[in-house]
Amino acid sequence: MFDQIIFRSHKAKTATIATLVLAFSFFPFHADAQQAGPTDAKAMEILQGMSDYLAKADTASFRVRSFFDQVRESGIKIKTARSAGVRLKRPNGLFVESIADSGAARTVWFDGSVLTVWDRHLNQAKTLDFKGKTDALLDQLAEKYDVNLPVADLLFSDVGKALKETIISSEYIGLRTVQGVECHQLSFESTGADWQIWVEADATPLPRRFAVTYVTLEGEPQFMAQLDHWSIGGAIEPTQFKAAVPEDTKRVSFTK
Repeated sequence: MFDQIIFRSHKAKTATIATLVLAFSFFPFHADAQQAGPTDAKAMEILQGMSDYLAKADTASFRVRSFFDQVRESGIKIKTARSAGVRLKRPNGLFVESIADSGAARTVWFDGSVLTVWDRHLNQAKTLDFKGKTDALLDQLAEKYDVNLPVADLLFSDVGKALKETIISSEYIGLRTVQGVECHQLSFESTGADWQIWVEADATPLPRRFAVTYVTLEGEPQFMAQLDHWSIGGAIEPTQFKAAVPEDTKRVSFTK
């Protein structure tokens, strides 16, 4: 598998993690598929505060270091790892560069009119003409193509909507430290997955860690991501989102 992430577009309803190529994946979540459990007002308030803070930022950049279980037929779980850097400029600029422990490497550019995906380890690239905002692009990629982006739901203009749509129960766990930063630990149950998020407990409520257990998949694989090197509201040159693929790169087509 090329890449793993926790969530993908909140509109996507059909694909499972095992078939996705670039990042986190939403399962076929339906909030009414399970009886709703207890809701913790504090957990929901902190999650919404994180969403509101991210929504105010015209630009954001961060690093994701992720670990995911690949469950073999024998039942043995093999950990895979990936590191990715993400730069976002609202409403329609996106750059992602990632590399896995297997050596698989990918760079993604979106400038508001063209999406370019360059698989560096294969020396091949593909482009997709798409005029619009990043939100709409993420939805289309998740619904029609085998490409998602790292922590895709954090890239939406309304992160809270993307994350909260499928929650059936929530709990505030308490204060914990992540890489020296004090964070609120929140726990959520969704149809298909149990997940936790650690959010900075200060004036910059940034997500610092995700942990997800995919309870509907055989072996219940787990995903974990650490998010750091955050920069909110900084200047990002428009040229960052223009593709720079070597001329000798093989061109391939996007497939649905």
